[in-house]
Amino acid sequence: MTRRRALVVGGTGPTGPAIVNRLLAAGYETTIYHSGAHEVDFDRDVEHLHGDNRDGDDIAAKLAGREWEVAILTSGRLRALANELAGRCSRLVGITGQPVYRGAVVPTPEGLIALPVPEWAERQSDRPDYTGKVAAGEDQLMQQHGRGDFEAAIVRYPGVYGPRGPLAHEWAVVKRVLDDRPAMIMPGAGTSYFQRGYAENLGQLVFLAATRPEAAGEAFNGADERVLNARHVAQLILAELNHEMDLVGVPAEFCRGFYPLAQKSSLILDMSKARTLLGYRDVVDPETATRLTARWLAEHRPTDVAPAFAGSFDYEAEDRIITSWKAATADLA
Repeated sequence: MTRRRALVVGGTGPTGPAIVNRLLAAGYETTIYHSGAHEVDFDRDVEHLHGDNRDGDDIAAKLAGREWEVAILTSGRLRALANELAGRCSRLVGITGQPVYRGAVVPTPEGLIALPVPEWAERQSDRPDYTGKVAAGEDQLMQQHGRGDFEAAIVRYPGVYGPRGPLAHEWAVVKRVLDDRPAMIMPGAGTSYFQRGYAENLGQLVFLAATRPEAAGEAFNGADERVLNARHVAQLILAELNHEMDLVGVPAEFCRGFYPLAQKSSLILDMSKARTLLGYRDVVDPETATRLTARWLAEHRPTDVAPAFAGSFDYEAEDRIITSWKAATADLA
């Protein structure tokens, strides 16, 4: 029996174990190329290449002379990795993200992007920042696909949540529960629907993109099939952690930074292509996934969640805003 080999660049982030374990279950001998700063347990042994997957010289040295049937790039320099892997893998999956879409990261109430966002929506390819580089990386992968360097597929991640996630919007609520807070600001009453993707669900979609013939030459939105609004997410967390908290609706422009998930404009990614072309379905429904994430965060109490996602925990300022807003609404009433 011919051995099948897979390379996962990254592999220890939020979606890494879900991807690697699916490859292992499908019979792939799997190698992960990562820094070694964080290790996780997989279902079976995997080969570890430790290094800097953002450094061109290290990429060339670590991958020299190696070939794989499947290569999945969850981190590192997308374009440099794709160049190095040209002609040395059959299928290459590049992980990018929803910020590539024009208008996808405008805060409420200014956001005007049409929903749901399909894969053919306009991308921010003319920007000099990260989003422009992402679009350029996607274009390169499809050019290499056309040249025959490999079969390329792209999966665009949303807001990722689940265990080990450094982008945990949910921590804004969980930490307030742990701190026994009686109230929390809910920007815009929490009516924003911002697309998230549970790590296990994204792992399933990436596996399909890596192994299904229909994925060749295609880009896919990656996300949960259904989207919960920010208030619903908070309510599920409170229910899971058995805590009562007054969720005080305040216009988002007056309370930036306390619950970033709720201050984003609504963003819903069209998932019909992944469902119809690859047969994708959520492994875990978003309600259960939110509860599991809340429990994991409460038990592990992470210290490295970025403020742009967890928000501010300046409770004194939060209390002042809540008191002022309640007084203002009482006067209006």
